[in-house]
Amino acid sequence: MLNPGFVYIALLLQLLLLALLQDGLSWWSSLVLLCILLFKYTSVRAHKPVRMMTVNALAVLLCLLLLSQLWKQDMQDSMLQLLFFSAALRLFSIASELRHAKKLVWVQYFLISTGFMLNQSLWFAGAVFLLFFSNLYLHYLLFAPVQRRQFQWSEFRLLLWVMPLCIALFVLFPRLPPLWQTDRQHQAQTGLADELSLGGLERLVQNDSLAFRVEFNSEKPPQQELYWRAKVFERFNGQDWLPGVLPASAPLSAQQARYHYQLVVEPHFQRSLFSLGQVHQIQGQVRPGAAGLIESYQQISRRFSYGLSSDGEAVAQQNNEEATRNLRLRHSNPQASALAVQLKQQHTTASAYAQALYQHFQNNQFRYSLRPPVLNKEAQIDQFLFEHQIGFCGHYASAAAYLFRAAGIPARVVGGYQGGSWQVPGNYLQVLQKDAHAWVEYLDQGRWRRFDATAIVAPLRLTQGLADALSLSERQFLDQFFQQGMLGEWLQQLEWLEWLEWLDYYWSVWVLSFDQSEQRFIWQSLQSLPWVWIGAALLASLLLALVLYLLVQHNAENPNQALRRLMFKVLKPYGLKTDAQTMESYVSDLMLAHPQQHETLHQLLLAYQRFEFAEQQEQLQQCRKLLYQLSKNKL
Repeated sequence: MLNPGFVYIALLLQLLLLALLQDGLSWWSSLVLLCILLFKYTSVRAHKPVRMMTVNALAVLLCLLLLSQLWKQDMQDSMLQLLFFSAALRLFSIASELRHAKKLVWVQYFLISTGFMLNQSLWFAGAVFLLFFSNLYLHYLLFAPVQRRQFQWSEFRLLLWVMPLCIALFVLFPRLPPLWQTDRQHQAQTGLADELSLGGLERLVQNDSLAFRVEFNSEKPPQQELYWRAKVFERFNGQDWLPGVLPASAPLSAQQARYHYQLVVEPHFQRSLFSLGQVHQIQGQVRPGAAGLIESYQQISRRFSYGLSSDGEAVAQQNNEEATRNLRLRHSNPQASALAVQLKQQHTTASAYAQALYQHFQNNQFRYSLRPPVLNKEAQIDQFLFEHQIGFCGHYASAAAYLFRAAGIPARVVGGYQGGSWQVPGNYLQVLQKDAHAWVEYLDQGRWRRFDATAIVAPLRLTQGLADALSLSERQFLDQFFQQGMLGEWLQQLEWLEWLEWLDYYWSVWVLSFDQSEQRFIWQSLQSLPWVWIGAALLASLLLALVLYLLVQHNAENPNQALRRLMFKVLKPYGLKTDAQTMESYVSDLMLAHPQQHETLHQLLLAYQRFEFAEQQEQLQQCRKLLYQLSKNKL
């Protein structure tokens, strides 16, 4: 017989799942699932079972509806919705047969675990584990007697014994790669694009979601030197900068690095990663790419951690072909080309030319703006340099790269992030999407030197952040994208939220980022330990624990003896027991001698017999409860 509370707990669990898995559910599927759950609840309350023909017809309609929406949504989301529909409809069949309830529990286990494909943050993991243990309680109700609706201490004790085993399996069991790689690019709202246009970064900085977090092991770079390289754009088609056909990466140089840091990257569904200057050492499932970049082996579809060591210096030139490739230019902006030739005649070296460009941007009163004027399709750089002189970092980077190449100096545009905010709890750097930035690298004496006109036009952008570099009206324009309502503003003022973010960061570092390299390090550390002495100490500890356990068990009363002793103590005021009497005859005599306590004594006798002979452990608590009542009513 199914426990009466099973259906209600299953309904509540699926309702919580519906709220938790919203990122993978469409609006119409959420509405349909909510209606199914409400329909099931009303039918249970009214004690009116739903015909299976109706349920099957509803299942067919939902499958057809899901098939009609396949072209509009991701396949992973469609499979998640199909699984959720099957779990919700299974609720209508569990009243008839117990085997349907067992199937429902196993489907819900799988449905709960799919949540980690959507989110892997600490709070989300806590919610998933809470639902997992709720489903485990449903599993318990399938096999527990109807009278038992709570966990006994023995079940909790077994759970405590299992937890160390689970931790050991997590740490020591071989880390296998995922069986499949999810692709949810259509849902990615963050990350740098694969091309850079004049005005292409303004939309990205209107997003204040987390990009990545960094923890430095020792020395930290100054704020104005935090240029996180992610993408290199080498081809210019007259309007946009595009990635070039980059050659194979060069091997890392084994030099002493200045900065050692660990990064935790949020999912952005690309392979590009972030680094400071010239990288010398890497740690994790990453590899060096062309142009001094770092990339992962697969798209970043979950939180990803890796370690780097770099010196913060300019990236070294790989070969002569790299310089030739970054000189190609379509002279589609005649005024800019003429300016470049003029400045090059006066400043012949690359470093002197860069200083001349800085001076040009400073003397001509260029301004930094999130809302620059719209440029025509033709000669956009000429319009920016000689007409409007108002732009964002993408405008300045594109114009500067063009001016370098027009002067015969190899140059390229680099996209990434600049700066970040230091978090007091945990002492790590937090970089948001609104910290996205673009700058130029030009070739000088075998090194790709950084050129960033933003340092002249809006220096506060590098030292204080984007908001301090904008005017009051533009700060208000930017704030409208970050408004979270009164509740969100109140929550952001709570200090404990900072500690939650700190815990979430280390959850990513210690749990989500635990991979083969970390496991290999643990195995190597274990191999270096003196296992002979450790084994001898463990064996001695086990023998000592066994002896203590046997002594305690020898001197301890079993539950039956303890119950009889308690009954003799409580019932003594009602009458003495003779040696020849059994417990049943003793209590029966007390029932005759004390009719006012007849009912309580009768219930005590029944509970005692069930516990003593039927081994119904839950009756022990009932006996103690009745004995407590009798002790309060002493004669």
